[in-house]
Amino acid sequence: MPADSRPRYANFPEREPKVQIGPNINATASKQLTRLSIGTYEMSVPQQERGQITTEAARVAMSAIAKAGGMQLTPEKSREFVGAFSAANADVKWNVWITTPFEPGQSAHIVWAKYTELTGEKKVGIAFRLNTAFTSDDVGNVLRTAQKNAQVIPDGEPYILKGNPPPRFQKKKVDAEPAADGAEAPAAPAAEAPQA
Repeated sequence: MPADSRPRYANFPEREPKVQIGPNINATASKQLTRLSIGTYEMSVPQQERGQITTEAARVAMSAIAKAGGMQLTPEKSREFVGAFSAANADVKWNVWITTPFEPGQSAHIVWAKYTELTGEKKVGIAFRLNTAFTSDDVGNVLRTAQKNAQVIPDGEPYILKGNPPPRFQKKKVDAEPAADGAEAPAAPAAEAPQA
């Protein structure tokens, strides 16, 4: 089996489900997703400041979701993360984690979000974003993406993170569909030719 075809797993904050790096995730993000971040005690002052800004943004975004769903927002203490929050009711549970940076000289960190249905199909959705600074809107978008990505995960199977395909592939797909509908597309240029 070639080395390229082996699955790569992300360093997700929880042990279950395992999170596999799937298609259309760029090389930089893939590399950072597999790395261990530095601990909270090794962070420099600028890294701590950016981490606290992101933590406050996550608190605001999670508060909005908790208020809308009638949930209690719970901060979680951890030496591994700059910040972590959860909110749950009888039907759903939300989690968000803010990782520490990966190197002492840079400030890029990841916001992980997890959406879990506790009843019904018990879907799970996971999303992430790698950046040096986050606003509450950024964190809210990650949370909405996690909810949108929710899917049923069979027991023992990993959750597969999927990125967005490049726009050029989406455009070609859209252009190919009308041509396959029928002969009307070739007939239109033939009608225009006599007028020229």
